[in-house]
Amino acid sequence: MAISSSSDRHLSHFVLESLPPMIYRLEVSQQPIRARMCGFGDKDRRPIDPPPVVRLLVSTADGTPVPESSVDHSMMIVHAGLWSENRTEERSLVINPSSIPTQSTGPSSTVMSLNAPSCTRNLMGHCTSSAYVLNNNLGQQGIYFIFQDLSVRTEGTFTLKFSFCDVKGLLVRSLSGYTNSRGSVAAEVYSAPFKVYSAKKFPGMTESTALSKAFAKQGIKIPIRKETRYRKTNNEETRDPTNEEVPESSSSALPTSTISDSKVSETTVESTGNDEKRNHHDLSDDDTDTVRDSEEGKGKSAEKRRRKSK
Repeated sequence: MAISSSSDRHLSHFVLESLPPMIYRLEVSQQPIRARMCGFGDKDRRPIDPPPVVRLLVSTADGTPVPESSVDHSMMIVHAGLWSENRTEERSLVINPSSIPTQSTGPSSTVMSLNAPSCTRNLMGHCTSSAYVLNNNLGQQGIYFIFQDLSVRTEGTFTLKFSFCDVKGLLVRSLSGYTNSRGSVAAEVYSAPFKVYSAKKFPGMTESTALSKAFAKQGIKIPIRKETRYRKTNNEETRDPTNEEVPESSSSALPTSTISDSKVSETTVESTGNDEKRNHHDLSDDDTDTVRDSEEGKGKSAEKRRRKSK
């Protein structure tokens, strides 16, 4: 068993050394645009919009592209870091305001705290993404890294630095059987600058992109919005529905035919009412005559009875 184990180690070492070197390159398929600062609490955390997406391109030393199906992406990762707009300073850490020493307002305490302010993460969320083989909105297959859960604590303009590493390629099995790590970051890329707004100045989330919708249909948990919502700002003009012209077809006035019909119907109702009043008046006169005739008939019959009795 020891011989077979030793041969497996030698075979594994030979395979790793015999693999042709791969050239890795990153490109940002979906750039971040804006975000709302989340402050130093963890309850109201808004993600960067739209979610940044990075694609990995693999080729051989002579520049021949390597198909995605031939790449073992099981241990490939990309790490995201927060940098300044000019890409010269890292901004992943920020001083927590609650840790800044302040002088007590009490009359008996005049000594400030000597504890140094503590730092906390400025970039919140999952800063590392695994590789996914997905089809984009054009149906093209690729190896993608998706960052749908990144938030920034402070206001300002930043960029994201993405660093690629193949963990499997860093592990080398030595002849003695121990596993060592070697190498460094294989590829890097910066995103375009994006702005982080305060809660009052934030213009709102953008509409979900076609790429985000395509990934969501393939099972990626990515937020999807159907409508664009913007908040009114001083520098942006908003549409005022009260100043819009109302088309003639939607006018509240009734058409001519409807008006004429309504007039005819009113005339008909009035005439019908007058006829009913007239008929009622006529009927009442007839009833009066009938009553009068009946009374005269009763009077004549009474006179005849008196004559007979005499």
